[in-house]
Amino acid sequence: MRNIILGITAIVIFIVGSLAISHPFLKDSENYLAVIEKNVQEQITNDESQGVYENKTVKKCENPVFTSYFIDPQYVQKVGQVGVVHGSGLYIVERSYISVKEKFAAQKVPVYAPSDIELVAGSHYRDPAAPSNALPDYALWFDAGCDVEVNLAHLKEVAQPIALQLPDVKTDSRNTRLKPLQFKAGDLIGYFIYSHGDVAGFDFIVRDKKVLNKFINQERYSDHRASNLINGVCPYDYYEPNKKKTYYNLLGGAGGTLFKTKDCGKSSRDVAGTISGMWFLSQEPQNNIYESYKEGLYGSTLSIVGDEERITIGNLGESRMSWIYNNNPTYKLPEQVKSEHCYKFDGFTPGDNRGWVYFKFVSDTQLDVFFSQTGTCPYSLPPNAKRYYK
Repeated sequence: MRNIILGITAIVIFIVGSLAISHPFLKDSENYLAVIEKNVQEQITNDESQGVYENKTVKKCENPVFTSYFIDPQYVQKVGQVGVVHGSGLYIVERSYISVKEKFAAQKVPVYAPSDIELVAGSHYRDPAAPSNALPDYALWFDAGCDVEVNLAHLKEVAQPIALQLPDVKTDSRNTRLKPLQFKAGDLIGYFIYSHGDVAGFDFIVRDKKVLNKFINQERYSDHRASNLINGVCPYDYYEPNKKKTYYNLLGGAGGTLFKTKDCGKSSRDVAGTISGMWFLSQEPQNNIYESYKEGLYGSTLSIVGDEERITIGNLGESRMSWIYNNNPTYKLPEQVKSEHCYKFDGFTPGDNRGWVYFKFVSDTQLDVFFSQTGTCPYSLPPNAKRYYK
């Protein structure tokens, strides 16, 4: 059964990866990460992994315990929360993004197996949208046991047994089913190398098929519409206590700020009674949450996520993402907005006007939105607001 499931998973990953090529993604620095992300949005959700199959009890297993640092903490600027807005601005993702300190630029930063794991699939590709100096990427999928999957993406070099199975650099990120390779905790997997202008970090993703994350509108994410968010978990929660504490102390924002409150985030950012999470122009669930279009200035998906450093709002206007930093007078965590609120966006330079957005919470499943590229926040919601849905 396990081999059949893995075989089906490889086919699904291949098919979804082929769809990724047609979508536009960011070209600059950290944000062009979208290419590989789109390749791994679908996975098999298996009844057997939930402990019951055809009303028969399945033998339970114990979750793996990560015992080895996958990256030496000395290299780390910060590890990111899960449930952040993707660089494309189109959706929320379950990855933890690992930022490497500037002083280690151009150096090989080793990446290790966090536990005993088995390599099952991978890809080796060069993103056509990446800077000319960017090295090709490796994205690797591992089986950690007990329906737990580990993904390491944006590695620049890999151990020779892996490299031998992925000799060619492709122009797309579709995964290839690989001959299984066993790695013990602490074994070298590969290296991340930071080049200026290229991505400044890599992805660490863990999915647990036994976990079913909850959303306000569960149907929107079920039936393989967003399996990564349904099963995505905080990878550091699988570590033994001392190493978990070390990584939690490195949790921080995209700008490098280390958080005072050690919160790993959640793949589901939905909070009942608030504006937090993902919203959609379509009232009815689509085939998957990654279908994207625009109605004027309004994107078909709207992601609203906040942390101690800033609020991130995705897919409004011409910008992929807009930010409100914690020194901005309109800064307020989305889970604290329970009626209405206006955010004035921060720009990159003094006097840079990025516009504003006014949110009015209607119900747990409905949100009114008005966006403007110029001016300042009004005192109330302007007419002709756009209605979004959970």
